[in-house]
Amino acid sequence: MPTSVDHKALDRYVRAVLEAVGVPADDAAVVADCLVYANLSGVDSHGVVRLPHYVRRLTNGTIKANPGIVFDQPKAAAMRVDGDDGLGHVVTAQAVKRGIEVCRNVGTVTIAIGNSGHFGMAGYYLREITRAGFVGMVTTNTDAMIVPPGARRAFIGTNPLAYGFPTGGEPFVVDFATTLVAYGKVALARAENQSIPDDWGVDEEGEPTTDPHRIRGMHPVGGHKGAGLAMAIDLFCSMFTGMPFGPHVNRMYLDMDAPRKLGHFITLWDVDTFIPLDEVRRRIDQFIAELHALPTRTEDTRLFFPGEPEALRRAERGEHGIPIERGLLAELRELADQLNVDASALR
Repeated sequence: MPTSVDHKALDRYVRAVLEAVGVPADDAAVVADCLVYANLSGVDSHGVVRLPHYVRRLTNGTIKANPGIVFDQPKAAAMRVDGDDGLGHVVTAQAVKRGIEVCRNVGTVTIAIGNSGHFGMAGYYLREITRAGFVGMVTTNTDAMIVPPGARRAFIGTNPLAYGFPTGGEPFVVDFATTLVAYGKVALARAENQSIPDDWGVDEEGEPTTDPHRIRGMHPVGGHKGAGLAMAIDLFCSMFTGMPFGPHVNRMYLDMDAPRKLGHFITLWDVDTFIPLDEVRRRIDQFIAELHALPTRTEDTRLFFPGEPEALRRAERGEHGIPIERGLLAELRELADQLNVDASALR
């Protein structure tokens, strides 16, 4: 039976843990906000389940607690960012903040980020982008987990893709990994010692497995189409940033003695450059209304636009708490004991 934890208390706990391992308070707040936002949204695979891993890397130095992030603008609508092996959330949030200012001035900006780490839920960064009235695309490469159709070994990462559009209310956000399921769900199953469906991925021999600890490769969404999309994302995130690609990317949980060296590729568009923002919002709201009004196969079926289920989940969990499963709760309590951090919110 999971324990419900107040999201504000969970945020304070995450901040305290990160500060205890040397992360500056402002940066710890960014990471905490990203992780708790994922949990509030029901994307638990990218929430606080990742915190112990970040702490291990911060402790061994493969993530720098206080990196020297470098920004460069070689052309008016292009930014390059060197994350100096910092927390991906911090690097990306700072890049998006600067990108929004550039986009206001020139109408668009593309941001190539290198020497970064795992940045959590891709859709998190679209929150600020859409609040600014912009459309955004957020991508990242990850270590090789997708087994291309016909192969027996992983070659490319789960490489997520996220798009966000401003509306009159909650933004329209498409955010998905290019695997059948996000790898974070495997990580969550590991933390809880739970089995997984045998169609999620394969073991070292390329055979299906229900043991999350034996997963060495996962299947792409949509077969060849998903594999091709994952490859294209990898090229954007590696070739435009100078970072490793596919099988050369350091593995998140296995190559613990080396920084991740991930690349992120982000683009912002100021829609008001093309059509007045208010008109775009009105038309997207009409798009959503017509989607909601479609006839359904059963009377109790409700149609959602992308991002709507997560928004509803945030409202529900914001009021009633975030459910934390027993295994993860024990791990978070143990982490608090090791770092002498108050974990009363987790009792």
